[in-house]
Amino acid sequence: MKSKHFFCEADALEDADKWIKDFPFLAFEKLDLKTIKKRDSGNRGRPAKNEKLMTYYSVDAEIKLNEAYFDLNLEKAGLFVLASNDLDLSPEEMLKKYKDQDKVEKGFRFLKSDTFSVSKVYLKNEGRIQALMMVMVLCLMIYSIAEWKLREKLKEENESVPNQKGKPTKIPTMRWIFFKFQGITELFTQEEGEIESEVLNMEELHWKILGLLGEEYENMYL
Repeated sequence: MKSKHFFCEADALEDADKWIKDFPFLAFEKLDLKTIKKRDSGNRGRPAKNEKLMTYYSVDAEIKLNEAYFDLNLEKAGLFVLASNDLDLSPEEMLKKYKDQDKVEKGFRFLKSDTFSVSKVYLKNEGRIQALMMVMVLCLMIYSIAEWKLREKLKEENESVPNQKGKPTKIPTMRWIFFKFQGITELFTQEEGEIESEVLNMEELHWKILGLLGEEYENMYL
C-alpha cells in the first residue's frame, strides 16, 4: 500500500479503512503504523540537540485477496431460479431439461444454416412460408432421429467412424455423415429392353454406417 504521512494515528487508520472499502475484493493481511519524526524547519541532516521535531504516522500494510468476498459471490452466482408451468416435473428433471437447451439451439442453428439454402427460396405468401417451415422442422426431426439412432448403435456395438480430422468418434453429426455420402450415384443401364440400376462409389465406411442403421437402410443401396 502506498505510503502517506498523517499528523495523527487516528487519521492514518481512518484513511486506510476508507481505501480498503473501495476494493471489497481485497483485505489487509498486515496493517502497521510507522512513526516518522522530521525537522520542523524542513532542513535535511542530523537534527540539533533539543531541536523540536514533528511526529508523523505512515501506514505500512500488506494486502491479499478477500476469499470471503469471492466465496459469497460464487455462492450467489451458483443460485438461479427455474420456473415451469409443468407442475409434474421434479427439480432434477427440470434442471436436466434446462441443461439440454443447447440441443434445441443446435437445431435452430441447423435450420438457419446453408443446408436448406433458404436464402435461395423467395416466398411472400404467408401460407407457403408456414408450409416451408413445417417441411424444415420435419427434416430437422428426421435428421435428429437419424443422428441419435446412429450414435446409439455406435455405442451399443462399441464401434466408431472417422470424424473430420480422421480420428475415431462415437458421436458423429449427421451433417458429416451426409457429407461422406456425397458423390454416391445410381447408374441406370438398359440391355435388351431391361433396365438395371447400380449404386456407384460405395465404400466400406458407407456400408458400415448403413449396417449400423439397419437392414432397411442397406436395402436402399443394394
